[in-house]
Amino acid sequence: MTPAPARRHRRLQALAAVFVAAVSALAAAPWLEPRAGDLALAFAPSPETAVADQIVVAAITEETLAGFPYRSPIDRAFLAGLIERLNAAGARAIGLDILIDQPSDPQKDARFFQALDASATPVVLALATRDDGLTDHQAGYVARAIAPRPAGLIALARDEIDGVLRHLPGARPGMATFAQVLADDGPEMPSGRILYSRAINDASPFPVYPAHLIAQLPDDWFAGKTVLIGTDLPTIDRHPTPMTTLDGSAAGTLPGVFIHAHILAQTLSGLSLRPLSPLAVGIAILAAALLAAVAFSTRAAPRHLVLGLALTLVAYLALASMLIARAGILPPLIAPPLAAVVAGGLVALARWRADHADRSFLRHAFARYVSPSVVERIASGRLRLALGGEKREVTYLFTDLEGFTSLSERLPPNEVADLLNGYLDRMCDLITEHGATIDKIIGDAVVCFFGAPNDDPDQAEHALALALALDVFAETHRARQLEEKGIALGVTRIGVHRGEAVIGNFGGRRFFDYTGIGDTVNTAARLEGANKYLGTRILVSETIARDGAAACVLRPAATLVLKGRASALACFEPRPTEDAQADWLAAYAAAFARLDAHSEEAQAAFEAVLALKPDDPLAQLHLERLRRGEEGATLTLGGK
Repeated sequence: MTPAPARRHRRLQALAAVFVAAVSALAAAPWLEPRAGDLALAFAPSPETAVADQIVVAAITEETLAGFPYRSPIDRAFLAGLIERLNAAGARAIGLDILIDQPSDPQKDARFFQALDASATPVVLALATRDDGLTDHQAGYVARAIAPRPAGLIALARDEIDGVLRHLPGARPGMATFAQVLADDGPEMPSGRILYSRAINDASPFPVYPAHLIAQLPDDWFAGKTVLIGTDLPTIDRHPTPMTTLDGSAAGTLPGVFIHAHILAQTLSGLSLRPLSPLAVGIAILAAALLAAVAFSTRAAPRHLVLGLALTLVAYLALASMLIARAGILPPLIAPPLAAVVAGGLVALARWRADHADRSFLRHAFARYVSPSVVERIASGRLRLALGGEKREVTYLFTDLEGFTSLSERLPPNEVADLLNGYLDRMCDLITEHGATIDKIIGDAVVCFFGAPNDDPDQAEHALALALALDVFAETHRARQLEEKGIALGVTRIGVHRGEAVIGNFGGRRFFDYTGIGDTVNTAARLEGANKYLGTRILVSETIARDGAAACVLRPAATLVLKGRASALACFEPRPTEDAQADWLAAYAAAFARLDAHSEEAQAAFEAVLALKPDDPLAQLHLERLRRGEEGATLTLGGK
C-alpha cells in the first residue's frame, strides 16, 4: 500500500500537471487553433455547391485597364456601361466591390450615378468609413454620394496573428455587410468562419468573366443571377485566406471580390462553421488535461497509456470532423489534445523521476551486496528472480590474500577492518571497471567471472587484463602498508580459467545467490592455490592463454594435475609486456622446452636462467625438481 504522504504528493503533482497543461494550451490556442481550423475546412460543407450557379463575377483585369486612359480611379463611364448591360440582361442584383470614395471626371461621374439610379436591377455599392481608414475627405464623399444609396460594408475581418481572412465580417449599428445587402431578404447572416472552397485553387467555383467582355456575352449567362464587379489584379485588393495553410501563399491569396462571392454564397445557403465559446474551449481543455493526468497516474503499463492516449486523440479528432461536417461546429482541434499530451507527459515524467530515484537507490544500495551488473539486470527486468541456471561459457577469476588470517589475529579489530576494507574496496573497483561480475567475497578472497549475465566474446583477454591490474595494485598496496604502517601483507594470489559452467540463481526460495557451479569454477580455485606451490602470483590455464595471449606475455609455468581432475592442464604465468624482450625470459622459454622434452640439458638451461634472474621462482622450482631426479613439466598437486 502506498503511504498517505506519497499519495498526497502524487495528487499534488497531478494537479500541478493539469494546471501547467491548461495554461500552456490556453496560451497556445490563439496561435495554433486558427491554423488548425484552416485544415478543418476540408471537412466543412461547401456552400458553393448549392448556390454557385446564382453568383457571377465580372473581373476587372489588366486587359480591362489597358483600354482606359488611366488606371485609377476605374473609369466611371465604363462602370456605368457595365451596370446598364447587366440591367438589360436581367441580373437579379449587382454588387460593385469598388469603393467610390472621391469624385473623378464630372461627366463620367454623372453618367455613373445616373446609371445607378435608373437601373431596375438593384445595385449595391461598397461602403467604408473612417474606422476603415478613410480620410475625412473620403468619408465625407462616401456619406454624401454612397450612403444614401443601397450599400454594404466591404471591410473584411483579418486575424491579428497573421492577417489571414478567416472569419465572416460583422455588421455595425445602422450598417449591414456587403453580402447581407446583396442577399436582401435571404436567410440570416451566418457567423463564424468563411467557408472557402478548395476548388478555387484550380478554377473558381463561380463563373468569372472579364469585365471588358461582358457586353459580348449572352444575356442568359447573367439573367437572374447576382453579379459581383471587382478587380482581379496582381497587387491590388488581394488577401491571404486559409487556403495559404493548405496550398501556399500564391494559391491561397484571393482578390477581394472572390472573397465577397464566398461570403455571399455562404449567406444564401445559410451554412455556418461556428467556433465554440471561450468558456466551452476552457472546459474542454481542463477536462482533457484532467482525464490525461488521472489516466497517467494509474499503474498501467506506459505503452498501454501512450496507446490509449493516441487512440483517444484520434477519436476526438474524428468526433470533431463529424461536428464540422454535420453540425457546423468547429471545436478546438489543438488545445485539448495539447493539454492532454502535456498533462500526461508531465505526470509520466514525474512518475519516471520517482521510479528512477527508487531504482537508483536500489541499485546503489544493492550494488554494495550484489555485483552491479547483476543489480542492473534485475532492475531492468532482464534477469528473472527465480531459481535456475543455464550453461554458459565463462571465465572465473579467484584471488586470495596470503597470510591475512594469521595477520588479523595480531592486529586490533579496527585496524583489521580498515586494512581489509581498503584492500577489498580497490579490488572490487578494478573488477567492476573491467566488466567482471563479482560472485562473492569470502574474507580476504574475491571471486568474479566474465561472460554472465552479459555476454563477453573477449572474456579471456579481459580476464588477463584484470589479473595484471589486480596484481599491480596488490603489490603497490603491500609496499605502501609496509612503508607507512610497518604491516607486512602477504602476496595476492590469482587463478584464472575459462570453460563451461552452470550460471544462475542457486539457493532456496527465500534466499539465493547468482553464482556458477561446475569444473570451471573449481579449476580456477585450484589454480589460485597452485601459485603457493609454484612460487607465482598469477596462474592462468591454457584456455586463457589460447584466447587471450594478445593481452600480455605468457610463459609456461607447468602442466598441472589438479585435485579433482584426471587430466593434466597446461598453465601459464602472465608477465608485463616490458618483459617480452628480456634475455632471461627467452632463456626460460628454451629451458622449459627442454624440460618438457625430458632433455638432459634442461638442468643446465635452468641454471643459465637463474644466472640472468636469480630470484625467478619457476626456474628455482624446476631446477630443484631436476636435481631431485624428477623429469618433465607435469606436476601433480594434491591440495587446494
